[in-house]
Amino acid sequence: MEGFEFTYRLKEVSDRFVDQLGEHFYLLADRFDPATLQQHTLFPQEMTWYYGEPLWQRLSNEQKLMLNRLCFCQSYLSTGVAEIAVNVLNMQSALNTILRGSPEVALYMAREVVEEMAHVQAFLKVIERVLNFYGLTFDDLRNANPSLRLAKTYVNGHTILGWLRGDLYYYYFTRFALNVNQKTVERSIIDEQEVHPVVQALLKNHATDEARHMQMSRATGIEALRQMKNPVVRVLACLGYARFAASIFIGRHRRDSRLTRETRIRTLELVGIDRKTAVQAYEQWKNRWNQPEDPALVRAGRQYFLRCNFDYIDDLPVAPWVKKRMKKTIFSAYADLPLPEAPADTAMKPALRGH
Repeated sequence: MEGFEFTYRLKEVSDRFVDQLGEHFYLLADRFDPATLQQHTLFPQEMTWYYGEPLWQRLSNEQKLMLNRLCFCQSYLSTGVAEIAVNVLNMQSALNTILRGSPEVALYMAREVVEEMAHVQAFLKVIERVLNFYGLTFDDLRNANPSLRLAKTYVNGHTILGWLRGDLYYYYFTRFALNVNQKTVERSIIDEQEVHPVVQALLKNHATDEARHMQMSRATGIEALRQMKNPVVRVLACLGYARFAASIFIGRHRRDSRLTRETRIRTLELVGIDRKTAVQAYEQWKNRWNQPEDPALVRAGRQYFLRCNFDYIDDLPVAPWVKKRMKKTIFSAYADLPLPEAPADTAMKPALRGH
């Protein structure tokens, strides 16, 4: 496929590690024993939902650890579902590329599907064992996470759009935000000493693969936008990306949706908090009543997501006014942060701040 030759280099890197998928994921996850959890977390404490809130202070140590571990389970269940959703679209991409473009590009798209399924299998094994440790079932976790259905909406939307257009360029273009979000979380986890060592090793291995997948989605997104020849279509794609990226987040967020709201409330209920108290705790936490600023680790993660998106936008083949509008849209949802440094475009800062 013309313009996508950069995948050859990524495939060479993947070829060197493909034989280690079992060791890095299946076998490693199989060594996770919840009996060794003790005081270990699965997320850094300050990334736990409701961390530092009045409700958090009232929880027992056991409840704090349980909430931390269930936050991990919910996050990586959502990650696993999202990766399967991406796999569906990657296989559609591979099919189209086999028929119309380079087999080597198609093979790398399919290779990422294999890698993602290794990740999902490892995550689900750890999640299942944590749930068993607390006497919970997979259905309990799934019923507490209505936001999972968003992955199906993402797949359906891009499948229909791809069928209408005859290509999956919109999918290639939007995938970058999903990859950055996952890399954001793992950058915050992998050096935390309190995290269980097996889970920490698993997440380090995942971060290595995701760094390459992030290169793929970034380069593919830029090239896909370049191949959208209609200038109106290109602008609409950019504005749509900005809206999509603005809705992706870790921690507390201005655009928290009804589905993510319910996920966070219901997860708190699994810890033993009654519904009324959980709803009140969510409102206080989400609206920053008690803690206007996020904990340092969460704040750094959100800043990383914002900076990566701004850098991506800077490299897009579109007019400056489109880039400015995209950044303004994303920043409006991340207004709790300072603007990323942008030496080449310092005149943009007052305009964004005035939004």
